[in-house]
Amino acid sequence: MVKLETTAKSFHLLADPIRLKILCLLKKQEMCVADLCRELDLSQPKVSYHLKILLDADLIERRIVGTWSYYHLSTDLGDWLKNECEELLKEAAIN
Repeated sequence: MVKLETTAKSFHLLADPIRLKILCLLKKQEMCVADLCRELDLSQPKVSYHLKILLDADLIERRIVGTWSYYHLSTDLGDWLKNECEELLKEAAIN
């Protein structure tokens, strides 16, 4: 049951439309905060807040060049999503 709760928390991260938009943009190309702010029409603090959540969940990665940070999808994102879905279905079948 603990795994099911952990999986639910992970998917909750993806329930926010802003975070989903960020992931969609980063799927296309690596971007800096300024690029994301422009594309999303959001303030820098708001975008940074959502980036931190995605970083902490290991859904995205950051590459630092000088004073700039560039974000891209985690190389493990596809595997993570597949594993979480499989675990969720296993737990649901048991309960």
